[in-house]
Amino acid sequence: MLGLVVATAAVAYAAAGERLGLEGLLSRFRSDQGLPTIRSEELPFRYPAHLWRDSIEGEVILRIHITAAGTVDSVEMEQSSDNEELDEIALRGAKQLQFHPARQGDENVDVWAMLPVRFQKGSVTTKSEGRQ
Repeated sequence: MLGLVVATAAVAYAAAGERLGLEGLLSRFRSDQGLPTIRSEELPFRYPAHLWRDSIEGEVILRIHITAAGTVDSVEMEQSSDNEELDEIALRGAKQLQFHPARQGDENVDVWAMLPVRFQKGSVTTKSEGRQ
């Protein structure tokens, strides 16, 4: 049986808090700003059956650029899972995601976000963290 795909539909700060400094990150957003949220109903990250069977797990942390239209136009690897195949699946999949874009006042804006993609035998999860 393959792992389930589980995702958070909102932008989260938890994993980036230590690395980026949560207070500094939050201070970049004012009350008239909104963070991007995942619009895609089905996530494009497929945990290969042979890796699942062999209990090969890992987390890839990506830095993605979400446009004002809600598309991902740039993906950079922030941290590898130490498995080339999982890294490639995360990179390819992130480009296919669709978001409700970040907002500043009444205007949609481009934003950079951190996107951890975790491959675990029980599930594949992703959360993104807002960052400009």
